[in-house]
Amino acid sequence: MKRFEILAAVAAAAFVPAIASAQTAPATAPAAGAQASATATVTTGATVYDTSGGVVGTIASTDGTNAVIDTGTNKAAVPLTSLGKGAQGPVLAMTKAQLDAAAGAQQQQAGAAFRSQLVAGASVYGTGGAKLGTIKSVDATNVTLTTAQGDAKLPITGFGPGPQGVTIGMTAAQLSAAMGAAAPAADASTATDTAASTPATGSDAATTTTTKTTTTTKKTKPRK
Repeated sequence: MKRFEILAAVAAAAFVPAIASAQTAPATAPAAGAQASATATVTTGATVYDTSGGVVGTIASTDGTNAVIDTGTNKAAVPLTSLGKGAQGPVLAMTKAQLDAAAGAQQQQAGAAFRSQLVAGASVYGTGGAKLGTIKSVDATNVTLTTAQGDAKLPITGFGPGPQGVTIGMTAAQLSAAMGAAAPAADASTATDTAASTPATGSDAATTTTTKTTTTTKKTKPRK
């Protein structure tokens, strides 16, 4: 069975990690000058402040229940009920550093839980939902995936959780195309290895000639 290393192709389509769901405290009293309303009206692009007036980040998106705050370091989903209404805009009872710490801890926990799913025999799906193959082996940096076309060695960073289980950031068609593009390199490597291991024969064989040199010493009779 052929084995394809398609690290570059998968790196370009690396799986986007899930947005952290930060544990946040309910909105507290807004900073000085804030309005009395408990909940802010949140719109995409709005700047979020902490209770001291410091910038926490901007609203990347909202679904009516949660707001995703982009701090520039992390994207963290927080309940809209955690955002108070201040004079400058939405107010969160956490500083940027506190929100980043909460989001980072949540991502680490989620990452550890996901890594436990990367085991031999686990099914792997593409972003289109189709099953791409099963995991053959896993090391610190790569996952070897067994597919109908052969074994594909993929970077572990290209895998993430999906609705069906372990998912890679490529469709079935993209993976097939990447493996097809890697095939010539794999075949060339095999040919090179075969040639290197085959001993030379016939005119290619090295010929060693040993020349024997004979030295004759002529004895001369002494004069009387």
